Amino acid sequence: MSPGLDALPAELLLDLPQYLHSIEDLLSLFSTCRALYHACANPSPNTTLRLAANSGRVFFRPHPHLLIAATARQLADWAVKEAGHRYLLEVAIQGGVEKLLELAIEVAGLSMDDIRSLYAYKCDVLNPLNRWLDLVAGPSSKDGVYGGTVCNDPETTLLSWVIYGELFHHSLELAYLPFPQHKPLSSLIRYKWFVYCMPDVHSFDYMCFHSDDIPQFFKDYVQADDDRFQQLSMWHAATEGSLDHFQWKKDLETSPSFQTTSGASRELFTACAMHLGMKSLELLVPGGIEKLEADLERIANGIRKLDGEESGLQVDEVSAADARAARLLKDIGDPWLRAAYPTLQSDMAFTLWCSGSGRFDVVPLKEAIRSAPQKA
Repeated sequence: MSPGLDALPAELLLDLPQYLHSIEDLLSLFSTCRALYHACANPSPNTTLRLAANSGRVFFRPHPHLLIAATARQLADWAVKEAGHRYLLEVAIQGGVEKLLELAIEVAGLSMDDIRSLYAYKCDVLNPLNRWLDLVAGPSSKDGVYGGTVCNDPETTLLSWVIYGELFHHSLELAYLPFPQHKPLSSLIRYKWFVYCMPDVHSFDYMCFHSDDIPQFFKDYVQADDDRFQQLSMWHAATEGSLDHFQWKKDLETSPSFQTTSGASRELFTACAMHLGMKSLELLVPGGIEKLEADLERIANGIRKLDGEESGLQVDEVSAADARAARLLKDIGDPWLRAAYPTLQSDMAFTLWCSGSGRFDVVPLKEAIRSAPQKA
């Protein structure tokens, strides 16, 4: 009898996962025998992510949003380190979510423990919130029955919220953390993410896309009758009492960290908590506030500390927070930055409706959004 795979040297067995196609193949391989289990149960994070992506339409739905959400922070940390990385991220974003996942597969990874945690997150956080959002703002809501504007795809909407918080965390954390070693991603990249990775008929219209300029992947959405109103779905969810500021503020009222803040700081605290990426949605499920109290305390302490540092710069009615925001606008050096503390809703107000853009001429910005990325 010829020897089986388990008779191969251990160093060869360790290389087997990189030749597999999908996560199903990996599960089948290390379920074969004890030797293969010990050798193949924990492949490299990059290999695991590639295998998961090839199984995405079966095990990691909605695909590719779930896997992008799980790797967006790694992708952001990679991108801010070099101008060339920022350029590659912008190129990927302009190609839509499929291209964004392809870049994540190249530069990020997920361990098998990360995959297990992601599955638990989907069961414990995403699925309950998907059902809830569907009932209050989705096709199952009263608006859906009567044909009104609804959140067409609640699960993708929730994950888009997560991706925004993870991918642009360097910008979103400026309200409570010191200025990072590397400058945050530009506002132009954030706007392009909305336009190309949350494609919407209204957005293409307000951004003045000609029919020939609309990306092919969106034309394929129309052909397949997929959701063509992703930003509008998000806008409805974020403004109609389901994912809006008041919903998070109501839930955060039980947090000791929230109770120790007051006035404008309380509003800023809530906005920061809303944009914690994966953790932001955990705050909306039972037990989430208690579980993440350490993160909330870090936000509250950070806001107080930074406000204290700026207190000497106050002039007349200018608060410490306003003084810091003014300094950040100067330090970041971003010509399209409308506010030192961006939020998903304020960014989307521009990309969906072209509103809230009083600080600058929007014509060059629209042209930049429609144009191919420029190398530094």
